[in-house]
Amino acid sequence: MLSRKAREAVKTALAMTIAYGIALSLDWDRPYWAGFAVAFVSLATIGQSMNKATLRMLGTLVAMVVALTLIALFAQQRWLFILTLSAYAGFCCYMMSGSKHAYFWQVAAFVVVIICMDAGADPVNAFNTATLRAQQTGLGILVYSLIAIFLWPSSSRADFEAATVKLASIQQQFYRACLALANGKGDAGEAQSLKAQTIQAQTHFSQLLDAALGDSYEVRESSQAWQLYQQQAAELAEILELWREGFAEVEALDLQHLLPNLDAFSDELDSRLGQITRMLGGDTLEQAPQTMPLSLDKDALSNLSHFKRAALVVTRQRMLHLEQLTRSLLEVVYELKGPGTASASAEAPAATRVLLPDLDRLANVVRYIAIIWLAWLALIYVNGIPGGVGVVSFAGALGIAIANMPQLPVSKLFKPAATSVLFAAVLYIFVMPQLSSFMGLGPLIFAATFVICYLYADPRQMLGRALGLAMFVVIASISNEQTYNFLSVANTAMMFPLIFLILAITAYIPVSPRPERAFLRLLERYFRSSEYLMSTLRWDPAHTATPLERWKKAFHEREVAMLPVKLDSWAPHLDSWVLTDTSADQVQTLVTRLQSLSNRMQQLLRERNTPQAPLLIENLLTDLQAWRKGVQNTFLQLSENPATGEQRALRTRLTDTVNHMEQRIAETMDKATAEQLSDRDEENFYRLLGAYRGMSEALVDFTETAGVIDWAPWREERFV
Repeated sequence: MLSRKAREAVKTALAMTIAYGIALSLDWDRPYWAGFAVAFVSLATIGQSMNKATLRMLGTLVAMVVALTLIALFAQQRWLFILTLSAYAGFCCYMMSGSKHAYFWQVAAFVVVIICMDAGADPVNAFNTATLRAQQTGLGILVYSLIAIFLWPSSSRADFEAATVKLASIQQQFYRACLALANGKGDAGEAQSLKAQTIQAQTHFSQLLDAALGDSYEVRESSQAWQLYQQQAAELAEILELWREGFAEVEALDLQHLLPNLDAFSDELDSRLGQITRMLGGDTLEQAPQTMPLSLDKDALSNLSHFKRAALVVTRQRMLHLEQLTRSLLEVVYELKGPGTASASAEAPAATRVLLPDLDRLANVVRYIAIIWLAWLALIYVNGIPGGVGVVSFAGALGIAIANMPQLPVSKLFKPAATSVLFAAVLYIFVMPQLSSFMGLGPLIFAATFVICYLYADPRQMLGRALGLAMFVVIASISNEQTYNFLSVANTAMMFPLIFLILAITAYIPVSPRPERAFLRLLERYFRSSEYLMSTLRWDPAHTATPLERWKKAFHEREVAMLPVKLDSWAPHLDSWVLTDTSADQVQTLVTRLQSLSNRMQQLLRERNTPQAPLLIENLLTDLQAWRKGVQNTFLQLSENPATGEQRALRTRLTDTVNHMEQRIAETMDKATAEQLSDRDEENFYRLLGAYRGMSEALVDFTETAGVIDWAPWREERFV
């Protein structure tokens, strides 16, 4: 019995051979384009392959129209032509980074470059080239699709169902770890590990959901319910993390006394999460979920300080949110796995879209446009450049992938590229001239494709697999009128050092690619955005925000929310041999603290928008302004230097401010009447106080973590 990776290699090799055979029998020019389609749409399951094939075909059709339009408009104006072409490619590059269908935008960009370069300024040749590209791509996709369906079909449904059970199980474990921490019996390290596992499980679930929607009728029929489940599962993970982060504020409180039915409430949530896991595994619903209250001992609450009341109110609010989410999740799972069919009316709420630029995606665009322009200028001004127009075509195809992976050093491409060129060159020079018909060529195509796919079967080796197949297809240059010339191989081999040189030069456009420098830039942006957001927390009822101010606030809110994730993507690429005094654990702890600070900032912004009693604001305005200005100044200092050296002073200053605020709050509330201050006003203000307190604690935690790191080597100049 063949292993799974052998079967997948056989399917790809067979599809490659048949696609070449059909293209050659029909006497189509450039049959290697069909080979490219087979090489790049072949994935582990039918659903994943069909999704990628669909995106490749749609991207090719869009590129065909755009390329013909550009050639028709600017056939005699080469500078205006390359300017428009690079602008379009840059737009696709920007859309690729933030799109669920990134591969569509990638294909729509580089296929335009390929068609335009191959076609030249001849409209007739351009049309023939564009249609040929489309039909060859369609042929490769059709052949691989039929083979994937009829030969060892591998549906993603089983993997998807296993991923859903795994996600639900890990979320239940994460909940139990958080609950143990709340009771003072848990392990913070275990909870952090389970959080990371939850994120990985969510990513895997999302990928397999897209694939299952393509190859499973049952999943596709329930697509809206599954998407709702995906959204609510992500929200559950977020609330669990916020709940965990708030334990430090309530660890000194007797929660069992303050929340009398806490044990029953916690057991109910755990039972629901267990039922979700079992139902996703095929069991039936044990009992219908009922709304579970979380009672509060108001007499005991009145004996607490105001900030402790605020912390308890916030913690209880998050637990009630967990109750609502688990109940809703259980209802969705019942619709999906219950005795009837899943509800087709379940819809996830649509997100409000605001046009907010992403600075990192813009940097990727600048780099990609620079890649295209350098390749274009080299083609024009370097006589006899190896590869000719192929330099621009390959730079356009490879550049968009590299530009959107700034963490990947160009040097990582050298070894797989050189190995691929050598392998393909040996076949081209020593084996292919001995073949006289497709009866000999077909087995060679099959064997070469099988070897590459089998040796690079691991998902982490996708780069080597892609380069291996691409080099074989390009260097072999299989056609009905086959000719052999060593210079053809030499030109192709010499073209890649030039392309890598272009990639290496543009790696510094617009900013340095060194991971530590990128890390520092993102940190600076994070704290400048945080400083701006703090400046928007002024209590000024007479001021109405302008549209520009609202847009800037939305932009900086998105920056604060997303930058910790981007920092986390850079952290594994930091050079340990350069940052000798900084460990990977320290960097990871720093990123975790920053994520916690982001959560607190978002919580503060939400609570700041809730209605507050005028009496409280009037009496506490001076203290709130003092707190805001102090934190704002700290953010400004951190943007200039992450290690401010004032951790103790900051903790003392914030603690003193918070304590003074608490005294003023007590005085104000003691004097207030029921007409001046309702229960709702108190609850809203307690939540706001909890946000202030949490923000202060998270900021101190970050500065203490940053103070341990030696930042001097991060700024040192060095050659790479």
